[in-house]
Amino acid sequence: MSYLVTNDDGIESPGLAALIAGLPDGAAFDVVAPHDVMSECSHRVTTKVPLQVHDHDLGFAVVGTPADCTRLAIHQLAKNTRRVVSGVNDGANLGVDVYLSGTVAAAREAVIMGLPAVALSQYRLDGAAVDWKGTAEWVLRTLARLDQEELPALHLWNVNFPDPATVSGSEPEIVFCDVDPSPLPVSYEASEGSYQYRSGRYSQRARRDGMDVAVCFSGSIAVSLIRV
Repeated sequence: MSYLVTNDDGIESPGLAALIAGLPDGAAFDVVAPHDVMSECSHRVTTKVPLQVHDHDLGFAVVGTPADCTRLAIHQLAKNTRRVVSGVNDGANLGVDVYLSGTVAAAREAVIMGLPAVALSQYRLDGAAVDWKGTAEWVLRTLARLDQEELPALHLWNVNFPDPATVSGSEPEIVFCDVDPSPLPVSYEASEGSYQYRSGRYSQRARRDGMDVAVCFSGSIAVSLIRV
């Protein structure tokens, strides 16, 4: 299995390093990731201007979006790719976040191109630091678990790791669950003809029992099957 590793936090993000560390021992992989942070860019692609690509110690840094990275890798830079793993995002991609997320978009683009894909994100409580070494261990465990599951055509796996402070016991349970359709908390602060978006506290967002937001917030690894 030859993996493509990408993300939306940029090629030098600690989450991408954790993802590489969490790949199976001896796995072949290529890294094609954004040169800069491209969070919340959804599935935007670049078609009107050339994509600049820079060599990096890890692979290729693309001045473009996560979906650009997947497209360019599959068609030009990493043609041996057989599976795409995107992340690990610094922050959750739960519920309706999947429509905004560049991390998920990179995986979705792979599915459109006919390849299996997984998007991985690390939730953290407001202001909490991330134990990326621990995340890498969860990546390895979760990818091994997903290898036992059938991934239907035109679907991807969306994985959200819980904040360690919410985990009871030594290891979080892996729970397969649906994506929560509850809306995000949204408000705007008006100021002299402009409006500044205010997201509210992520940890206080609406949730439905048994769906991915509630599962992750309760200390389990939330795994959702998403159709393209």
